[in-house]
Amino acid sequence: MPHVVRAWRRSRAKRKRDSAQPLVTIRLFVLLALLASVTQLHLSQGRVVQDGTRQTRQTKQIGSDRLVSIQPLSEIGGEICLPVGEPESLMAAASAPTRMRSVLRQSGAGAATASAPPRPGDAVRSDVARRLPLNTLRDPRNAFAGLFVDPVRNEVIMAEENNFSLLVYDRMTNTPARAALSEPKRTIVGENTFLEYACGVYVDPASGDIYGINNDTLNWMTVFDRNAKGDAKPNRKLRTPHTTFGIVADEETQELLMTIQDDHSVVWFKKAARDQEAPSGLLQGPKTQMADPHGIALDPKSGLIYVTNWGTFNDRTYDGPPRYGKLNWPVGRDNNIPGSGKIQPPSITVYRKDARGDVAPLRVIQGPKTLLNWPTSIAVHPDRGELFVANDTNDTVTVYRTTDNGDIAPIRVLKGPRSMIKNPTGVALDLKNNELWVANFGSHSATVFPVDASGDPVPKRVIRSGRLDDPSPMLSNPHTMAYDTKRDQLLVSN
Repeated sequence: MPHVVRAWRRSRAKRKRDSAQPLVTIRLFVLLALLASVTQLHLSQGRVVQDGTRQTRQTKQIGSDRLVSIQPLSEIGGEICLPVGEPESLMAAASAPTRMRSVLRQSGAGAATASAPPRPGDAVRSDVARRLPLNTLRDPRNAFAGLFVDPVRNEVIMAEENNFSLLVYDRMTNTPARAALSEPKRTIVGENTFLEYACGVYVDPASGDIYGINNDTLNWMTVFDRNAKGDAKPNRKLRTPHTTFGIVADEETQELLMTIQDDHSVVWFKKAARDQEAPSGLLQGPKTQMADPHGIALDPKSGLIYVTNWGTFNDRTYDGPPRYGKLNWPVGRDNNIPGSGKIQPPSITVYRKDARGDVAPLRVIQGPKTLLNWPTSIAVHPDRGELFVANDTNDTVTVYRTTDNGDIAPIRVLKGPRSMIKNPTGVALDLKNNELWVANFGSHSATVFPVDASGDPVPKRVIRSGRLDDPSPMLSNPHTMAYDTKRDQLLVSN
């Protein structure tokens, strides 16, 4: 098939140079249509085997799903990376759950195909390692993902995903309009820091220690001395569940609360926990109505926690021993039930801070009137009784009453070109100075507003890590990529 595609591309180029050969083009399109029809017919027939004199279809039952057939991939002739030790016919199933892969192996798929080619020699690998890319698409600027205001030391600390760092600025920094950027007072970055895709940050009010959260690739919470800078080793680190995102502290109980995206859960850790210590509490299960939770906030006056959910969800089984032998470790994605995935409306779920296990929320803010859209971060103002939510995909900060419930409109919305709010992924409150801070992943900026701001306000101050007109590629932890030959575009999933 790739040979046909290449021939088609050559014919397109030739047609542009010489429009006098329409017959060749017509024949080629007819050939492609015939090949597509034959392929569709072949795949729809499935795999058949001889049973005496009668042909029967081989079907595997996997829960409520049916695996009808497996077809080996044809020889593609180009460069490709094969999983070590896996037959070629299982490449498409390499990302399937463990149970699915087990069924595929038992079905004998790929038995007739050859094993993967041997590992290239050192000389070949060395030559490939020296190969330079023809082009690189990367944002060299810092991209603010989360932030925390430290009014005790008059600083604001940014969690930065693009360059894997934590940045410390003076709270009163205000980047001049003509300036390229504002330099931070201190930057924590490097191989020794155990920082990658830093998405959340917390500062201990007593010691000034900085706690950093990694969302992916490194499952560690890192704790640094407040004066740490450069490629500093953390004072301590704590193993956290994969896809930890939000963090908030309960100063009364000296615990840390974290949201876990993939596991639709909230975990509690002792504030002084380190290394491989187990969580001290867990909130997880279908009754919680959590679905891809991100932001988390704690109201110390009411004793309530607020969790923002993007809405993607799947069912899973909750039987079996604790993962990694750790009590209160959330049940993971390996227990997902195939075919149970759902996309629900985004929401804010509310619980008592002592809620544990599979507990229903006290209230749920959800529905089209709420204007929630990928609610990524949340902050609570105990004295005003208000919730502030950063909505990534519609460039807004929406404000609700802490007592709201159901499909209810926000009491205020911040949005517009003057506000500079663009793909906000972090929101924080400075209760001492009555200021609202917003981290804008889409505009290399953190913007500061009065706590009662509404509409399209001009920020009081702006901290920028790039010029006003610098574009943001919006690349963050890209996983897969595809090339659209018709539109000549790259499609990148983040």
